[in-house]
Amino acid sequence: MQKEGLFLALVRMAEQNIVDTIMTNRLILALPQEVVVRNQIRNRVDAHFQDHETWPPVSYEQLFRFAEKLVVKYDWKSEYHAFVMLCCGNAIWRRIVGAVPFNRRILLLPQCLKNSNHCKAEMDQMGLLCNDCGKCSIPAIIHEAENLGYLALVTEGTTITTRLIESGKVDAVIGVGCMEVLQKMFASVNKYAVPGIGIPLLSCGCVDTKADLFWVKQELYHFHEDRDIRLLNLNHIKSKASSVFGEEQLHRAFFSDRNITEKIVIDSVLSGGQRLRPFIAILAYEAFCHLSDQELVNRLALSVECFHKASLIHDDIEDNDHLRYGKQTIHAQYGVAVAINAGDLLIGEGYRLIAESDLPPDVILACMKIIATGHRAMTLGQGAELLAMEGKQILSLEEILGVFEHKTSSALRVSFLLGATIGGADKDSLDQLSRFSHFLGVAYQIRDDLLDYQGNQGDIQLRKTSILLSFLCDQLNSNERMLVEQAYREGDHKLIFTRFGDYKTKEKTIGLLHQYLGEAKSTADKFTNQGLKLALHEILGKIFNEYL
Repeated sequence: MQKEGLFLALVRMAEQNIVDTIMTNRLILALPQEVVVRNQIRNRVDAHFQDHETWPPVSYEQLFRFAEKLVVKYDWKSEYHAFVMLCCGNAIWRRIVGAVPFNRRILLLPQCLKNSNHCKAEMDQMGLLCNDCGKCSIPAIIHEAENLGYLALVTEGTTITTRLIESGKVDAVIGVGCMEVLQKMFASVNKYAVPGIGIPLLSCGCVDTKADLFWVKQELYHFHEDRDIRLLNLNHIKSKASSVFGEEQLHRAFFSDRNITEKIVIDSVLSGGQRLRPFIAILAYEAFCHLSDQELVNRLALSVECFHKASLIHDDIEDNDHLRYGKQTIHAQYGVAVAINAGDLLIGEGYRLIAESDLPPDVILACMKIIATGHRAMTLGQGAELLAMEGKQILSLEEILGVFEHKTSSALRVSFLLGATIGGADKDSLDQLSRFSHFLGVAYQIRDDLLDYQGNQGDIQLRKTSILLSFLCDQLNSNERMLVEQAYREGDHKLIFTRFGDYKTKEKTIGLLHQYLGEAKSTADKFTNQGLKLALHEILGKIFNEYL
């Protein structure tokens, strides 16, 4: 990656942030009060997206541009720009929302719909507990929604909404609120790619407001089966991944006769971690398979976790780390030779679990190639990092990005491609997943290095290289670079962190992270598999929450 191209990209991002701010600030959050005008705008927007199919998620900027063109085309008042944006978002998401069963949707109503003079309802942490007095429109809407199977909440603001969206407990949201609240809700819905429909209040003022009840009912009842749309619930998949890792399940999977080496291996597999790789593998498998096979899911999840835990055991030896997940590492407990052997056994088990699965020979062969390619890449990346650490060298930006690709991207790629291949994915989807893995893996490692650096000497272990060090040195002249390299060799934290501040290294590294996240999102957008596309966006939203 050339530095000139990188810095130009950062400048473009800064310029785009200014454009986004201008767009947001100049919008008037008004809507037509005449029902005829509202319905005309809604109908014409719906018709436009029926003729110009657009799949979600779409960015705020895209909605702004869509609305801008439609306002000009139909000569609508410029003050309705934000309302047209809302209608565009609804039209784009409606097909997805309509395919979600009612019992996997949530209806959110604002408390300001209540009759402030007569309401006796109590409040809890989730919102208003309606006592069905009949003095406002809330009870009628709630009864109708709950009879369909919705979870219905009467809450204020966006805090509860954001929490529910982040939790993954619902597959679609229909929200009623003022334009300002709906605009804020869009940020959460878009970040986590949660299908959502927004219905604006007819009056604002945060007290005794009114809603278009006919519009609310239209959206509540909208449902159609769509075989092309199969959403993937990340919470369910996470539970599936976790359920594989019980002690008895592992003994059965490994045909264990409970000798000491197998006990060490099973203990290492059970010893914690996020189970990210099994989760990814199951996600990719279920995105493409027609009927999930639980035995196959178990083998797939366990196989990729075996490879992961083997790499950790070997990494701990190579880095001379004595703690992992708050416990002694294998080599600290049993010695280096035993730990190497345990890691080798895990690698063998990872291959065996796939090789002995009930899959066609050509699929097994494809899986073996995926694993072997990933295995090779990871060792090359680890080798480059070990040699740099041994020689107390600071890798160039290009070199460290190569390490990230070899180590982290390739590990994620194995999980994605194994699951997708076993699930029956086509070549184009596999190529796109490979590309997505590249951007996700590099972004993941950049984020990790940023987390280590907290601005006050952070937790960066100066015996290890960091992308912040690489980014800094790539900007320095030869004399300055020699000083930083010497400080790195001698463990001089103060000089290095001073230079980080002088050259705004953290800020520029965040800019680089944004660039990779943008590429990851762009790659995810190219998938025709809508369930996988939305799931990948949701994964990005959850991992990189603070950067999106």
